[in-house]
Amino acid sequence: MSDYAARHSRANGLVRRSRATLNADRATLEPDRLLSAFLIAAASLALIVVGVLLIPPTLRITRYEISGNAAMTREDVLSAALIHDREYFFALDVDRVKAALAADPRVASATVSKLFPNGLKIALKERRAVAASLVALNGRSSAVCIDSEGVAFAEAGQDAAISVPVLSGIRFEGFRLGTRLPSSLARLMASLGEIQAREPELLAAVSEIRVVTADPPATDIGSADAATTELLIYPLNHRIPVRAGPSLDASMLRSIILVLDVLGTRGIAASVQEIDFRTGTVVYRSKEGQTG
Repeated sequence: MSDYAARHSRANGLVRRSRATLNADRATLEPDRLLSAFLIAAASLALIVVGVLLIPPTLRITRYEISGNAAMTREDVLSAALIHDREYFFALDVDRVKAALAADPRVASATVSKLFPNGLKIALKERRAVAASLVALNGRSSAVCIDSEGVAFAEAGQDAAISVPVLSGIRFEGFRLGTRLPSSLARLMASLGEIQAREPELLAAVSEIRVVTADPPATDIGSADAATTELLIYPLNHRIPVRAGPSLDASMLRSIILVLDVLGTRGIAASVQEIDFRTGTVVYRSKEGQTG
């Protein structure tokens, strides 16, 4: 055999032995890989089980950040939001909470957001009383608060009834909290809201505002005509009613109080039956039928 043939035979033998060794190594590694894959899958499953059992309780909402509430307590807000004792972070629907708050007559608007990992933030804008009115509620007569949008949103406490005027001359049919006054009174309620926001002491100086029309004398809810609506204003410290147009402003109220103070100082208030502010010129009618 030539040297070339001998070398070629030895090379082929080395290749065959290398292949045999490689195949043996592969056969050894395959069970190890299967075992590793099985262990990884088992560990992942164990983690999932632990997560299902342990993570939800740790992500239960236990922290509530509530702002904007003055008349409503923390418990009032959570009750209105339909929040229960066991609420979970990922399961809680903030849109549902917001809708529940919006359905409460006391709430003008609300924003709701989650605070990871266990918090809920609720920011409220409560309705604020600018007037109170007497209604039949739950079979009894009750004073209710009305805001600048004309929404009767809550029963009035003693402090609220004193600090805002009584709105009279209106009738409610089938009253319930959340009832809105007709659009014909929207201008009046908005003007009361502006006065309350800027000069609340002026509004507190008015005892009663009576809504009147030419016919009938009392305004039925839903039928008042803005063109014929007038107001009779009864100041807190004066007995003379003041007739005005369908809305008020701070300047008019200051003028009304000034005129009444002047009449009282001059000692002629007892002879005045009514003061008319509808035309911009102060007109007063005496009890004898005279006009001045």
